[in-house]
Amino acid sequence: MSWEVTKSPRTPKYGNDDDYADQLMRRAFAAYHRTVDGRPNRKGGHYRINMLPTTCHVYFGSVIGATPDGRRAGRPLSEGISPAQGADRKGPTASLNSVAQTRCGEYKERAARLLNMKLTPSSVAGSDGTRKLMSLIRTACDLRMWHLQFNIINSKTLIEAQKNPEKYRNLLVRVAGYSAYFVDLTPQLQNEIIERTEHEGF
Repeated sequence: MSWEVTKSPRTPKYGNDDDYADQLMRRAFAAYHRTVDGRPNRKGGHYRINMLPTTCHVYFGSVIGATPDGRRAGRPLSEGISPAQGADRKGPTASLNSVAQTRCGEYKERAARLLNMKLTPSSVAGSDGTRKLMSLIRTACDLRMWHLQFNIINSKTLIEAQKNPEKYRNLLVRVAGYSAYFVDLTPQLQNEIIERTEHEGF
């Protein structure tokens, strides 16, 4: 089963440091914030927005129709402030820049923005890979980002774990604000993690 995002050179995607796409994302988020944040809830409090989905992005996607970015009806939404699965094709630094551009100053909880990244083990191997990863994390700090988390694994290993879970009982993955054993996750959530962009270099 493939959840690949439709690719079109005429349709720039958020997560690639593209000003046009990133500003559309900023406008959409600002509209969402204005509509929801501060409204009273049934418990006597007020709704506040946090971009920390845990696993609700899979459920919400299951009840939402197709979207203009090429996502099909019923498929998971992106998690947190992360680009849609497979949409970020210009590397981790481009993703960081996109996220930085979409901050809204009026958003009181603007720190609570979760970004997931999946890196291949070879991309961070050795001392050179360690330096690259440190530089990426420092860049995120310089951009005043709040929550950056990594899965350093390739999709081939995850697919193998789906087929032979007894061999991968100790395989931990970062989901969306928490870690879990991959083989204990639902197939839908496993597939969502597999379909995230796999960055092979930066």
